[in-house]
Amino acid sequence: MYSIQDLQTFCQIAERGGVTAAAQAQGLSPATVSHRLNKLEGFLGVTLFHRSSRSVALTVEGGAFLERVRGILADLADAEMDIGGHGGKLRGHLRVTMAPWILSRFILPNFHRLQTAEPNLTYDFLAVDRFVNIVEERQDCAIRVGALPDSSFLSAKLADNRRILCAAPAYLDRVGLPEMPDALAAHCCVCLPWQTDWGLGDRMPRIQLTVSNSDTLTDAAAQGLGIVMKSELAVRAELKSGRLVEILPGVLPKAAAPISSIRPAALKTSRKVDAFVRFARGCFEDVS
Repeated sequence: MYSIQDLQTFCQIAERGGVTAAAQAQGLSPATVSHRLNKLEGFLGVTLFHRSSRSVALTVEGGAFLERVRGILADLADAEMDIGGHGGKLRGHLRVTMAPWILSRFILPNFHRLQTAEPNLTYDFLAVDRFVNIVEERQDCAIRVGALPDSSFLSAKLADNRRILCAAPAYLDRVGLPEMPDALAAHCCVCLPWQTDWGLGDRMPRIQLTVSNSDTLTDAAAQGLGIVMKSELAVRAELKSGRLVEILPGVLPKAAAPISSIRPAALKTSRKVDAFVRFARGCFEDVS
């Protein structure tokens, strides 16, 4: 039979990407970690990882088992907190993915509040603009922008938001302000690689530059390089200061882009995720 420690070691191997890294994280020898994994696989009768000389990768069965085990261990930690002498404070590690602008403009400026409220938690923020599969990349939670597809994930709206077109006054002085949607075709724009279709058909501005980071996209717009499509919340400071100006309000056919949190169903009762979601909602309270 396997133990809780074996399950914890299995999760560490998955999260750290190898036996040696998992051993270092747990203060164990690689031989002990390998023994725990072999014991777990022997009991289950399945291979949990594809192994190479340099790394490991979850099998299909390993990925499914990991999702369930993480939820079980989270519930166990919550139960220990309920009856233990930890002063009600959460413990453990939380992995959250979000767009760079959400991290830099909303989460980090308020992060001291979360540190004060839950000093025993540690965090790993994956700030990227690409789509992150939170199960495959072992994230506990994600903050997403836009309408959410139907799925088994659990979601909660954090704030209302809309996508807008905007540009720097210097760009508009140089090229002219488009006063009608058809005039956009005579302009150039800067885009993220996966946002090159604004739903405007042949009125779409000419794409002159693509960048891979949402904060860089804002910088490009502020430097007068072209029109950009942005979340209003991502550029609210620039709009307020006048560094950027909204263009043709209401022209985008799918402007609604609410901010939401999502989590795997296995972490439905995770208090660590609950605490982060409450904190994140508070970060957006003054703009909702």
